[in-house]
Amino acid sequence: MLETIYVINFLGMIALPVLLGIYLARKFKLSWKLFLAGGLTFIASQVLHIPLLTGLTALFKNGTLPSPPAAWSTTFNAVLLGLLAGIFEETARFILFKFFLKQTHTWNEGLFIGLGHGGTEAIILGLAAAAGFINMIVLRNVDISKLPISAEQIMTLKQQVTAYWSVPYYVAILGLVERVFAISLHLSLSVMVLYSVLKKQSGWFWFALLWHSLVDGLTVYLLPAIGMIKIEGIVTIFGILSLGILFAFRPKFPQLTSTQDEQVTSV
Repeated sequence: MLETIYVINFLGMIALPVLLGIYLARKFKLSWKLFLAGGLTFIASQVLHIPLLTGLTALFKNGTLPSPPAAWSTTFNAVLLGLLAGIFEETARFILFKFFLKQTHTWNEGLFIGLGHGGTEAIILGLAAAAGFINMIVLRNVDISKLPISAEQIMTLKQQVTAYWSVPYYVAILGLVERVFAISLHLSLSVMVLYSVLKKQSGWFWFALLWHSLVDGLTVYLLPAIGMIKIEGIVTIFGILSLGILFAFRPKFPQLTSTQDEQVTSV
C-alpha cells in the first residue's frame, strides 16, 4: 500500500501542472510558449540561486564568513534562504515580463506563465521523488551490508531505508499536497509581478518578493520546531491566501479576462 501512495505522490507532482496546463490552454486559448517561458524562468533563476547557496555554505563552513551565534542560526538561515528565494525568482519573473514578454498584458497569460514556473518546479521535484523511490526499492531488496562503503555509511543507509518504508501513508503523499499549494503561490506571484510591470507600480513587485520570502523563510524557521505535518498546514494556509490574492487581481485586468486580444489601458 505504501508503494502505491509513493507512486501516486510523484506521478501526481508531475501530472498536476500538465493537466492544469491543458485545461487553461484550452479554456483561455493560450500558447504553450507561455508555460515554457515560465518554466525556463524558474530554471534560469536556479542556475544563479543554487551556486550562490553552495558558495555561501562553503564560505560559512570554512570560516571566511562569520557564522551567527548558535541561538540565532535558525533565524539567520530562515531569513537568508527566504530572501534569496524571493530575490532570485521574483527578479527573474520581472526580467521576463519587462524585457522578453512585453506583449503579455492579460491576467490569463500571467496565470499560465505562473503555472509554467511553479509547474516546472513540481515536475522536477516529482522526477526527483521518482528517482528516490526507485533507489529505495533497489536498496530494500539488496544486502546493504555488502555494499563497498564504510560501516558508518552502511548504518546511515540502513536507517534511511527503514525510515522511508515506515512512514505513515499520509506522510508519503505530502509532496503532492505541498505542490498544489506551492503552485497556487506561484500563480499569484506571477500575476502580481506582471501587474507591477504593466502599471509601473513597483510596490507590487516588492510585495511579491516579500510574500515569497515570508513563505519560504517561515517554513525553514518553523520546521525544526513543529515538524513536517504542521508545516504543510502552514503552506496550505499561504496557498489559500495566495489564491485569494490571485483572484483579487483579476478585476484589475477588466478588458482581458473575456478576450485575449485586447490590452489593459486602465485599472
